[in-house]
Amino acid sequence: MGTRRMILLTVLLVVAALLAAAPAGAGDAGTNLPNGAALEVSIDDPVTSTEYVVPDGSTTIDVDFEGTASVGLGEPDATIVFVMDGSGSTGNGGGTGCSPILDCEKQFFVGLSNEAFVGGSVDEAGVAVFGAGAKTADMKAAGGDQLLTDNAADVNTVVNSATASGGVTQFTAKSSGGGSTNFAAGINAAVTILGASTNTINIVVMASDGFSNSGGSGFSAALASLVGTGATAYTVAIGSGTSCSGGSAGTLQQIAGATGGACYQVPDPGNLPDIIPDLISTTLESLEIDVDGGGKTLIANTDIDPDLPHAGPVSVNYDTTVTGLGPGDHDVCVTANGSDPAGSGSITQCETIHVFGLDIAATNEINELGNDNEHTVTATLSGDHEIEGRTVTFQVTGQNPQAPEDVAVDTNGEAEFTYTVDIEPDSLGMDSIEACFTTEGGDTVCVTATKEWVDTTPPAAECLESVNPHGNKKPKAPGNGGQGQNQDGFYQLTAQDDVWPFDALELYVLDTGSGTAFGPYPVETVIKYTEDQTAIPEAKKMGSDKGKAGAVDYHIIGNGDAAVYAVDGSGNTSAEASCLVPPPPK
Repeated sequence: MGTRRMILLTVLLVVAALLAAAPAGAGDAGTNLPNGAALEVSIDDPVTSTEYVVPDGSTTIDVDFEGTASVGLGEPDATIVFVMDGSGSTGNGGGTGCSPILDCEKQFFVGLSNEAFVGGSVDEAGVAVFGAGAKTADMKAAGGDQLLTDNAADVNTVVNSATASGGVTQFTAKSSGGGSTNFAAGINAAVTILGASTNTINIVVMASDGFSNSGGSGFSAALASLVGTGATAYTVAIGSGTSCSGGSAGTLQQIAGATGGACYQVPDPGNLPDIIPDLISTTLESLEIDVDGGGKTLIANTDIDPDLPHAGPVSVNYDTTVTGLGPGDHDVCVTANGSDPAGSGSITQCETIHVFGLDIAATNEINELGNDNEHTVTATLSGDHEIEGRTVTFQVTGQNPQAPEDVAVDTNGEAEFTYTVDIEPDSLGMDSIEACFTTEGGDTVCVTATKEWVDTTPPAAECLESVNPHGNKKPKAPGNGGQGQNQDGFYQLTAQDDVWPFDALELYVLDTGSGTAFGPYPVETVIKYTEDQTAIPEAKKMGSDKGKAGAVDYHIIGNGDAAVYAVDGSGNTSAEASCLVPPPPK
């Protein structure tokens, strides 16, 4: 880059070194590029403390992040004062494409003004014109004398009205007299304008086509006043007949050097407007995202509208998905990268979100109802943010429905729920236990466990010695007088079960000799059993329908001893209980 290009590059890019970061609102952050243009980025959704919960059946969740980024659209904190040479000599000469010199200056400052305002580098500007003396310009059409304006059109109107008599015709006509070149007067006018600025950063751009030749006695004081404002001055020696170091009443180099700026000579003033757009242009280069400090990755243009890179000023929207977030706190940062001809800048906004997970232990369990009619389910809430005291809601549906119950999570993240069922056949079957957790934002996840209540325990059957048909005598047995267990064969059939009531049990009598089974009979059925190895096994009713000799229900004849077994409503079959009788006499 040549000397001429470096002049405005340095002038406009001074903001890079001096501008403070732009104020940031909730969910956004801002800074400034080297030319003073605001670079901003936001995360609009989700914001810090937003809660998510991992869906059931997954170990992670994907979260969409939305926001904006911009360059050149934020609020700068810079004032630029243009100090134009309106001495008599500027009414002569010219450069490539412009004539006289004053018109070259006008093109330069108008171009500079347009790009600075449109590109977001400054938010206000003032103009001073000097010759033998100097005048501050009235920057607005409203009544009064306004030293600053926030409108580039106002600046352009004033600049284009500059005269070679050290004054302006807009918005209020003023003249300081052309003639000689008085740097001190120009400096004092700039100091007056800066006094009206409330910005943190103040830049002075002063151009002249000649050497100072008047005002020498006041130069040092004027320069000291300029230094006192904290402004940085960049000076331009326009034309081949001038230089940064010439002059009898102060030099352009002294002005620039005392304020931390620089002076550059441009032999052909006509070249200045051509390089302005390049010197102060801005670009929003890219957006990057970082999750939990794992490193920045580029956000693809498929997630950005419009595509990047994009010349500024511009604002873009992004909507990108962060995948695979497990339970815990996650720091997600979005960085906007911008650039201008002098360099680049970045700004990052971060948000912290909370992700929870809900698991349930022992998801499928089976209980033997007759032995255990109580069931406990434990749900575990995982995450990093305020786990203890959260609520998990349990509800049982299915065979044994239960009303919803809220359970507080303990320090270990566990919520324990216990319920009991009645020990009865209606409790047999499948229950579904649902545990649900809801975030503060209303996102809910439910996990489910099942409980099957079964009955696999068989009943217990017995043969109890019973009465004769008239019900008034129970034969002596077993073994009385050396006889068999039950010499007369009168038995009451009975059984009991852990789940099923006695009236739901079925009893069967087995002839162990032939293998013939008789029944089913209800509990407390009374039989007479006769063992006859030559008989055809049979069972027949005893007693009469008039109630005589009705204490015994059935007479069963079998080839061997009898055995009784019971079957419950679940289909479980008991062990056989012997009903011994003596064989017939030989």
